[in-house]
Formats: sequence, C-alpha cells, structure tokens
Amino acid sequence: MLLQYLPLTQLNVADDSFRVTFAPNIEALKKSIKSIGVIQPILARHTVDGAYQVVCGYKRILACQALGRQTIPVLVVPHTDMSPMQAFITALHDNVLTRSLNLLEKSIVCVRLTQTYGVNEDDFVRQYMPLMGESTSYKTLHLLSGLQHLIEPMKQHVVATGINLTCAARIAEFSPSTQQALMDVVKHIKPNSTKLNELLCLIREIASRDAITVEEVLQRYQLLSVVVDNRVSASEKIAALRQTLKGVRLPQMIQRKQEFSNLIKSLGLPETARIATDPYFEDSKMKLQYEFSEPEELSTLIQKLQTAFETHSWDRIFEWYREVLV
Repeated sequence: MLLQYLPLTQLNVADDSFRVTFAPNIEALKKSIKSIGVIQPILARHTVDGAYQVVCGYKRILACQALGRQTIPVLVVPHTDMSPMQAFITALHDNVLTRSLNLLEKSIVCVRLTQTYGVNEDDFVRQYMPLMGESTSYKTLHLLSGLQHLIEPMKQHVVATGINLTCAARIAEFSPSTQQALMDVVKHIKPNSTKLNELLCLIREIASRDAITVEEVLQRYQLLSVVVDNRVSASEKIAALRQTLKGVRLPQMIQRKQEFSNLIKSLGLPETARIATDPYFEDSKMKLQYEFSEPEELSTLIQKLQTAFETHSWDRIFEWYREVLV
C-alpha cells in the first residue's frame, strides 16, 4: 500500500464497482475540508490497465471537486493485493462503522454481494444483515434487493423522505412508467410511510375493482390535479387525495356519510356536540358526545334535543339510519 497525492482527474469516479454511498450529503464535509483539508486519505485499487478504482472516500472526492481542488491523498493498493469482492467489503465496513446506511445503500449491498459476488443467502443473512443493522431475515433481504427496481427519481424520493422499507418495496413492484406517474403525485405531498401505505392500498383496491392498472387509476381519476395547487399545504393535499380515493373506492359510503352529516347539521346542535356512528354504518348504535363547562351550555343542548324530538327530526334520522344499515 502506497500513499500518493493524485490528481482528481486520474481517479475513475464513474466506476461505481465498490461504491456503497447513495445520495450523499457533502455540505458538512466540504466545510471541514475547506477549513483543515483532507484528514484521511482515500483508498484506491490500482487495476491492471493502470486505472484507479475508488474503494473508500467517494464523498471526499466529491467535496474536493466541489471546492475546486486538484489533488487528493490516496492510499493505493495493487489489484493483486485486493480482489474486487475484498474491495467492496472494505468499502462496506468503511461506511457502516461511521454511519447508518439508508435503504438504497443497503439495497446496493444486498444486490452486489449476492448477485455480483455470489454470496449465498444463508451466509449473507447471517453475516451481513447484522452488519447493516438489520435482523437476520430472508424477507428483509428480498425486500431490500427489490429496491433495485425503483426508478432513479423514486430512489431519491425514498432517501429524501425516509419512507420505510415495506412502503418502498411496494412501490418497487410497479413498472417504471407507473412509478413515474406515482412520483408525479407524491412529490407534491411527500407523505410519511403510514399515509403513503394507505394511499397505495386505496389505489391498488381501485385498480383491482376496475380491472385497470395503477397507472390508469392515477390518470383516470386525475389524481395529479388534486395535489398541484401550491396555495394548499401538504397535509391538506394529502387529506384531499385520501378523500378523493375513498370516494372513488367507496362512492356509496361517502354519499351516506354526507347525507348523515347533513341530517345532524339540521338539528342545530351546539358546535361541541358530536354524534358518532360506526364508520361503515354496520352498528345500529349511535353515541352523543358533548363538551361543556357551564350549566347554561348543558341547558342549551337539552333544549336543542327537545326541539328535535318535537319536530320529529330525530325520527327522520333514525328512519334514515335503519335504511342504510348493512
């Protein structure tokens, strides 16, 4: 192993054979290098054709390039002393010992070691899953490996928003064109994993019911138009999209909820009074909830309820409710 100062142009940054890093944030590193220089040399493998393959230090190279530096300290290892698999494992250890890997980086490790370097699944699950902070699970291995099928913008979105593995793996099952159509929608709202999973379930259910693709669901019901208004907050967009999908999935149920809401509003009850029902109208029981702090407020509620009985408004509500019970 030899320490040299090499021009950045001699390092084959385009060769990602041993690269674990995906979507790196180098701002803090740039400030450090600008202030005190490169503390730790990068590691490069000198190939038989004279090229320098980067093993460790990809982010340091990016930071130096961004700062306009011309050279960088490099520990050079001859290709005879380090096989490609040894180089990748070295890069893996260099990363996991200093930080946590994101989902796409874990996916890279799974794919490279099992598919490129032929590590069998038993050995990988036992040896490398714990190294990455994952449980010894074959299912997790397969889910992580499946993330290789995500399109590039979706990979970036997964890392940027921090959605969980289950959600990301579900998206990876879609075709590239479907992922792009979905990306056009979710980039406007950036839902968390729970919300996104719910939206994906609704979209899949609609696709299954209508015997169409997920991509066709996104287009047919113009879901993009629901989320593109920049005047509306992301949370409001998510709520609107969720309501739209539920309306498409269960149109009769949405209509029933609106009818029931109108009937309750006609009672003129105080604002803090709420009548709760089973969300799917499968239970004949209703529940009246009311918050008050003064005796007069309770008296107001009683008067409103009494008026509703006298005008038979309650009769109409119960009659309607009995008709819609499933």
